Amino acid sequence: MRKFVILICALFLSACGESNDVATKMQITTEPLTAEESWNMILSHHKIYHTNLKQFLHKPDTVVPFPGNTEMISMFNKEQLTNADIEHYHNIFITELYNENTLLRFDNLFKQYIIPELKQKTNKYLVPLLSSWNTQLPEKLEIVYSTDYSSYYNPPTDEPAVIVFGVNNPSFVATNPFDDKEKIFGLVFHEFVHILIEESIIRKYDVPQDLKERIVDLICYEFIKRPVRKDFENSFANAYITPEAIKTDLPGTVEKMMTDYKALQAK
Repeated sequence: MRKFVILICALFLSACGESNDVATKMQITTEPLTAEESWNMILSHHKIYHTNLKQFLHKPDTVVPFPGNTEMISMFNKEQLTNADIEHYHNIFITELYNENTLLRFDNLFKQYIIPELKQKTNKYLVPLLSSWNTQLPEKLEIVYSTDYSSYYNPPTDEPAVIVFGVNNPSFVATNPFDDKEKIFGLVFHEFVHILIEESIIRKYDVPQDLKERIVDLICYEFIKRPVRKDFENSFANAYITPEAIKTDLPGTVEKMMTDYKALQAK
């Protein structure tokens, strides 16, 4: 009888350990974008800025790759790019700005610290909420480094899930990326939360860009104390996305928020 009890306890503990260690099974790979891939990402971001983000981020210098570079500022100040413009800025980027070594110097940091930390924090904070958020972890996550200001995530219906990490974010001021590791981790965690809730919550309830960013910021602050950005500080989401709502019923809370938001917009 005693052996049977011990066996049952061992199986129970094994099952608990497996459920609490889900993120370790997620395959995470890293790679730098090539020059042309990086250039195409910049073109894509230029389009997104002028078709969507511009209404929320009023100055192009908040999204320009290579902050302070006059050529890139000029490019993002133009709403429409001619073929001649594209050729001109492409040549500048390829010959003067793209440097693969700049991308690769982050790789050691990611493999030694960022990826293990992401798995640990995901297991601790996010895995227990997956069912209540009606979502699941991606089986594969690819992190690619881009010579860009911003970081992005792909639509989570794609396989694998992708985070594009921009190494030219001006908040990364240290020569050694390890000195900025907490800032870098906070940004990666932010993008990962985006991936988790994009389909099951954001798209399902048609959440606009500004409210989406505020929701993710508040989630990140709750779990890793990443500073909440001043963008959208007077957000409509503030009254709804509380620590309790995040942990107990985020989908229901967002649904109620969007019902109230749309009713207010209709007045």
